[in-house]
Amino acid sequence: MFINTFQYKPEHLDCKLCDKYAKGKGCTADGCPWLAERIKAGTVDYAEAVREVFPRDDGLDARLHTVIRCFTGSMFLTAAHRQRMERTKARMGHRKRRDTPAYFAAMYLLTVNEQLYSCTRDCFVPNGLKFEFAYLYGISPNNYTLLSAARDIYTDSTKVSVSDLANTEVVDTVSFSLIVNALLIARYGCAVLDIGERSRT
Repeated sequence: MFINTFQYKPEHLDCKLCDKYAKGKGCTADGCPWLAERIKAGTVDYAEAVREVFPRDDGLDARLHTVIRCFTGSMFLTAAHRQRMERTKARMGHRKRRDTPAYFAAMYLLTVNEQLYSCTRDCFVPNGLKFEFAYLYGISPNNYTLLSAARDIYTDSTKVSVSDLANTEVVDTVSFSLIVNALLIARYGCAVLDIGERSRT
């Protein structure tokens, strides 16, 4: 059995080497076809990753601009958030079929704070997530929003629309930022969690 250990380096992903790059015009693609590889190589900043995931939308652009401007260099809300997610990953172990980007995106949201994690700890089962095991008594509105977003991302549901995300009365700024980050994880995997630490822009 052969295990591929190749890792992309920044020099492998120079835009001028891409077949979508035209001299004098730059990139001619609608979106970078190698963004996932560039994230792993540490050559993508947070703003570029966010703009690649979300299409232009007049209602959403202002909120996305705020998220990008307020990015602190870490996709985790706090150090405790990172620790909760890492502990949960260790507790659940590795299962190839279960460990999808959507699974880790949901885990990212469900470990944001201690109350939400306490309410959803039993949702983590060996084969994935069972949201019917969530304990909802006393859950705060913001935590319920994050729980709903985690469920929708994990099940690939379209219940949360772009207009909902743009509405500050439905999703507050902090929750919106966390959902944006979770969508980045769902698209590009856990490598995106280090984007603030490794990007070279």
